[in-house]
Amino acid sequence: MSPFDSFPKEDARVEKPDGSVVGPYKATFAGGTIVIWDEKADVEEGDAILRALPNGKDERSIVTEAKFFQKMHSIKAHYQIKFSKGGVANMQKAPSHNITINGAQSVQIGDHNTQNIINSFQALKNKIETSGAPEEEIEEAKSMLSKLISHPLVTSILGAAAGAVIG
Repeated sequence: MSPFDSFPKEDARVEKPDGSVVGPYKATFAGGTIVIWDEKADVEEGDAILRALPNGKDERSIVTEAKFFQKMHSIKAHYQIKFSKGGVANMQKAPSHNITINGAQSVQIGDHNTQNIINSFQALKNKIETSGAPEEEIEEAKSMLSKLISHPLVTSILGAAAGAVIG
């Protein structure tokens, strides 16, 4: 028996940057750390951990660090997640018009909803490619995105990693 077996466990879902959701996984929410007790969990930096609240909304935590720990003695294999608060899911909030650039590769939209902007551009590109729109529209949209990302002001804010999105 593990000393952690008595910790409360809740269902946690993982939202990927492309909007898909995996899980649920059994998790312990302990202050500044979320522990996911499933060694096969699909979780990485930039994902959002979704925790259902009693009021029907989701608490959203953006993964800033995901460390995997192998089984050790009686402690089961698990992930320890560091995170920043992301507020409730966007669809459940009134829209906000506040946009703040934080550092080289993240953007804050509204109240504490931090997103990895590079992953957001990649997810947008993927959505464009799989939209089912005519090829001409897809290429036009990708070209416009490429122009935005390659603009000198944008690259000076996001760094060279932004250019890799379009490839």
